[in-house]
Amino acid sequence: MLTVQEIAHLNAHIAHYPEKRAGAIYCLYFVQDKYGYITKEGLDSVSKLTHLSVTQLDEIITFYTLLRRRPVGRNVIRVCDSISCHTRGAQHVLAAARDITTKELGEMTNDGSVTVLPTICLGLCDRAPAALINDDRVEGELTPEKMRILLSQLAAEEMELAKKPHHRSMIAILTPQTETIASLLGEEA
Repeated sequence: MLTVQEIAHLNAHIAHYPEKRAGAIYCLYFVQDKYGYITKEGLDSVSKLTHLSVTQLDEIITFYTLLRRRPVGRNVIRVCDSISCHTRGAQHVLAAARDITTKELGEMTNDGSVTVLPTICLGLCDRAPAALINDDRVEGELTPEKMRILLSQLAAEEMELAKKPHHRSMIAILTPQTETIASLLGEEA
């Protein structure tokens, strides 16, 4: 559930646009950043804030591959399966990821640490097959063996993080307020 402060933040962002719906993508990313994916409640809130229907927002989500409606692991590996990567073996890299994680593409590992997703072009054709890890790290010239090494590295990083105090950085975490969401959205409680 979005807090009053979060709703106010989103309204302030939306106010920069000539039409409320222009702020939809930012609002969707905000909800995803807070919850890890776009929840039904978050989708409903964004719908009310932007005056777009849930169906229209779902159309946006299905178009933008970095937006997601289902939970994903703490580490997300997006393996390009567009033509350049496909012709250089992306299907073998994806098959290796399925074998190693014992999960289908898009599913979380049992410990919640990894989700592997096929994705459209990453713009890294010169490094095909390529992957984007956690939206901030690129790996190129992947092979099934490199995928095995990458998954091992992520597992080792998870072990190191588990030893440290829990810290999660999100743009969406703001101080909770006591006002109701309904009052900010102009509804009666």
